[in-house]
Amino acid sequence: MTEITTELVLKAQGGDEDANRAIVEGLHRPVIATIFRFLGPGYRREVEDLAQEVFLKVFRAIDKFDPSRAKFTTWVYTFVRNHCFDVLKKRRLKTTSMHAVGPDETDRDFADRRELQPTEATENTELGRRIGEALATLGEDQRMVFILREYESLDYREIASITGVNEGTVKSRLFRAKESLRKQLAPYLEAGA
Repeated sequence: MTEITTELVLKAQGGDEDANRAIVEGLHRPVIATIFRFLGPGYRREVEDLAQEVFLKVFRAIDKFDPSRAKFTTWVYTFVRNHCFDVLKKRRLKTTSMHAVGPDETDRDFADRRELQPTEATENTELGRRIGEALATLGEDQRMVFILREYESLDYREIASITGVNEGTVKSRLFRAKESLRKQLAPYLEAGA
């Protein structure tokens, strides 16, 4: 993810279109990846639109961003989290495996720049599929904390700010998510993966 500087955000708050474009370009892949990982492949066709809706909300509220209170990326992930939760509340659809593709869908790549190298990807395809299936079974709060920590590498303070809970709750949710994933993946891991 491109580092979004305070100077860039201040320019965007002043209406600078180039700054707005730089923010979208810098955050586009991580925002899409987070939305896709959280909502799963049932939203594959909508992920671009959902990301656009997040960015619209961000830019409508950008004048309210205060750099003394949070990092800009933390503030943006709050919009991502809230939008994902809103989508799930509206649809009330159960999430599915992140790798399941229907017969009329093409498998799109939502990997961000931290994606695996080809040889590693080949070795980890089955594990990735199983992790995706296990991740989809987690509760929404645990899943979001896990994604923000393990995929987006945010620290506990940032995740607490995004999710609106204290750091202890973040750690607890992350622990429970990892335990659940460990139990679900145990047969696969014991088989020598």
